[in-house]
Amino acid sequence: MIPLPSRSVASKVSLLIVLVMTLFAAVVLSAGLLMNNHITGTREKLELELQDQALVEKLHSESQAVVSDLRAYLAFGREQFLNEFLHRQQTFGEMLDQVSGRFQSRDYGEKYTDSWDAIREAWSNYRNSSAVVIELKKSGDMEKIEQMSSTTTTGSVTEMSRNFNTILAAQTESVERWLDDNRRRTDLLILLPLFAVAGAAAAGLLLVIYLRRSVITPIIRADRAVNQIAGGEYAELAVSSRHDELGRLERGINIMSRQLKQRHDALQETNKELIDQRDLLEAQNEEISAQQIEQQEMLFKLTDRERELELISSYQEKLAGHVEMRAFLDHSVTALLQALHQDSAVLIAPNPETSEYDVIYAYGYPEGAVPASFKELFGPSRRTLAEKQPLYRNRPLDSDERGIHGGYACARDQYYPLLDEQSSPIGLLLLTAYGANEENDTQHRLAYGLVRQFALAFTAQMTNEERRKQAYLLEELNEELSQERDGLQQQRDLVRRIVESIHEGMVMCDRNGRIVFSNERMNEMFGFDRFSGSSVLDFCRYLEAGMPGKTRLCDFTEAVMNGSMDELQERFTISREDGRERHYELYVNAIPDPVEHTPSYLFVFRDRTSEEMADEMKNEFISIVSHELRTPLATVLGFMEILLHRDIAKEKQKKYMETIYKEANRLSNLINDFLDLQRMESGKQTYQMVPANLSAIVRDVAEQWQGKHNHRAELRIEPDVFVTADIDRMTQVMHNLISNAVKYSPDSDKIVVKLRKEGEHAIVEVRDFGLGIPEDAKEKLFSKFYRVDNSDRRQIGGTGLGLAIVKEIVDSHNGTLSFDSELGQGSTFRVRLRTYSVSGLGGKIVIVEDDENLSKLIAVAFEKLQSPTVRIRSAEDAILSLRDTSDRAPLLCIVDIQLEGTKSGWDFITELLQHPVYSGTPVIVSTVLEPPKHFLETETGKFLRKPFTIDRLLELASGLMERTPHQASVVFPVQDEAAVAAALEQKGLRVADLKINRDTIEVEVKKHDRDE
Repeated sequence: MIPLPSRSVASKVSLLIVLVMTLFAAVVLSAGLLMNNHITGTREKLELELQDQALVEKLHSESQAVVSDLRAYLAFGREQFLNEFLHRQQTFGEMLDQVSGRFQSRDYGEKYTDSWDAIREAWSNYRNSSAVVIELKKSGDMEKIEQMSSTTTTGSVTEMSRNFNTILAAQTESVERWLDDNRRRTDLLILLPLFAVAGAAAAGLLLVIYLRRSVITPIIRADRAVNQIAGGEYAELAVSSRHDELGRLERGINIMSRQLKQRHDALQETNKELIDQRDLLEAQNEEISAQQIEQQEMLFKLTDRERELELISSYQEKLAGHVEMRAFLDHSVTALLQALHQDSAVLIAPNPETSEYDVIYAYGYPEGAVPASFKELFGPSRRTLAEKQPLYRNRPLDSDERGIHGGYACARDQYYPLLDEQSSPIGLLLLTAYGANEENDTQHRLAYGLVRQFALAFTAQMTNEERRKQAYLLEELNEELSQERDGLQQQRDLVRRIVESIHEGMVMCDRNGRIVFSNERMNEMFGFDRFSGSSVLDFCRYLEAGMPGKTRLCDFTEAVMNGSMDELQERFTISREDGRERHYELYVNAIPDPVEHTPSYLFVFRDRTSEEMADEMKNEFISIVSHELRTPLATVLGFMEILLHRDIAKEKQKKYMETIYKEANRLSNLINDFLDLQRMESGKQTYQMVPANLSAIVRDVAEQWQGKHNHRAELRIEPDVFVTADIDRMTQVMHNLISNAVKYSPDSDKIVVKLRKEGEHAIVEVRDFGLGIPEDAKEKLFSKFYRVDNSDRRQIGGTGLGLAIVKEIVDSHNGTLSFDSELGQGSTFRVRLRTYSVSGLGGKIVIVEDDENLSKLIAVAFEKLQSPTVRIRSAEDAILSLRDTSDRAPLLCIVDIQLEGTKSGWDFITELLQHPVYSGTPVIVSTVLEPPKHFLETETGKFLRKPFTIDRLLELASGLMERTPHQASVVFPVQDEAAVAAALEQKGLRVADLKINRDTIEVEVKKHDRDE
């Protein structure tokens, strides 16, 4: 009978789980939605209450500001305070109407009606009385003003303040009430997971009971039956009426048990037949084994013979083809020992220089067993060389030669003479075998033949070695000669290069004054080529012809050459054709010749024009500094003396103090200019290079100069022109350029400031319509302390440092500074800088790190993993690049905290978290600092403290990038959750869920609308 199909065990269990979980989920979701709707409504009412409270506080503050402005006007009588009071009075009246109307339109408007009416009434009284007070102030009647203040205005102000405080206190009480209600609801919401856990536990218990009764117990019975069958027994299960998988398993076990029993009986019959066949095969196998043993013995003999032939062939190959004796002996002796089955060998040859016998080579003996040489040979060694025949001896072994295990008792030594082609002995070869028996004649003949071959090869190698030594000696001699020749040439070239590289001109002449040598510097200084080979006195006369005034240079030179003077040191000046003067110093010394004992004379000309110019600049600097420092100091001291010794009015005191402050600032700016220029020239000036809005810098500085010295600045500035620069130093550049433009255009009333982009560069131009720059001053214009020397400009103060500082700063920014000027028409100064280019972050690993070496190391590590990277040095650069990125999000951000510029890595991370699209980008914070107290790691944010290994960094990065992107999680310190939600929503982050932990509130932020 075919059983009807029934549900399987898996389907029954699944159906039970689905029913229980569906019922449980419906209960939990209903309770959660009910609690969440109530909390959401409470939160919205709380936000409206907080907004109203902020409006009341602002209105209260504005009322106090109105009263302060009126009191300031009454105290000082300045029209500025009166205008501000009238403006604030009108603004406050409008705000009062708007806020009171807002409260009337709300549900609780009647609650504050009395307070608002009192405020409006007090305000009306105050406004009316203030108009009267203003008129009294204008008429100067201060007694009536004081009377009205005590009777009317002060009371109105106090009434308004009291009612404002009443409204604020009521609002604060309402806010606290809403917060308490919200906390109670939140506490009830916390109990919901406990109910969920309890329900899940009950459902699990029911499922376990069902599985144990309907599934586990039948499986245990089936397992017991299977174990019995596996142990060799035969067991059958009681068949149940079940038609599912377990019922089929019981029937299958019974069928398998019966079939195994049938197969066991059949295998026993087959085993008897196999035993009979095995006995027959064993007899045949014994006969085959005997034949194999006989064939193996024959094979062993053939193998041994083949091995001996291979060793002999290898030995003969190693007798030739060696350049050095050591290599020949290493290869040939070891091959000979292998071919003859010997263990050790020593090669002895006579030394004709010492008449001794030297040990040429030894192998296989213990250390120290064979000396380096023998004064004479005796015994078997002497007989072998004399008789030219081999000898064989057995000898007992001492402790050193008995082997590692100490098992050898004797050794067999074989002495072989080494004969050359004329059969003359050239040495002795001793072979030793440890624990060996005596050899047969065949072995003796083989050994003698192989040693004879070794002797001939050794003779040829000795001949080649002698020739090689001679060739080596010749090569060494040639190398030494070449080195000496090259050394002399290098010394001569070195001396020539030294002479040509020095800054002084050098001339050598013989005792007759004929010029025999001059360096290239002389030609650069005087065009000396035309005097080559002539007399040095002719050159001195040429110099005297160009000197202003009378000089005795030739007389002094002749005195040195005739011996009247030992040496000469003279300074002189030469006027050039272009009117410029060059200053020189001459040294003349006699150089004796040790061979001919006649002196030569060395003339050294040193150009000291730069020293003279430095002296002039020093004198100019002293003059400028003495004037620029003394002038403000004299002013400060003068006014301070007046203030100390005279009684003057307060207005004059204030005027004098302002003058003192102005002159002190002038003195401070002068000293700062000196220090800035010193740091720049010494290379100690540091620059914080960050992306800077050059448009904003130029505009801000120009606005500060607007109207100063009766000048107006006409601005032509393109918006949002960014460069990479130090903001403070670039501000200093603009101040210096605009200051010069204003100072040097006293008869003009305007300057023009332009900013434009040309390709990849930003051009800043500052143009004045003033005095202009003379042609002869243009090339010196950027020198420190330089000022154009004429009466018009001497009346204008200055140190001559401004343009020098501008030049240093622009050069440090890899920019260019140029100018155009026409005398009497004005000048235009032009700064050219490369514009800032934004780095694309889409689909890349962003490395925000100012340490260049670490940044490169991290980039190389990721590039080896085929991950594209972009390196950024400052938070400002990273923020601008993030704002400009519009395609794919960055793969990962590795951010240092302490960076170049004013912003830190936290500023970039904040910008990233607030981004509407890229807020879920994973971040690794890499810094030497401790993590902040409020910082907690999340699934997309990890903290890695320096120093760290690249492997650890790659491990963290791989884990972050392999996770599926999801909503960003932000962790805040413990505080009011409603305030947290409101603050985030003001920043554009919509709250999806608030999870209250023991120490924190974890906020999950919703995705942006276009991602939903």
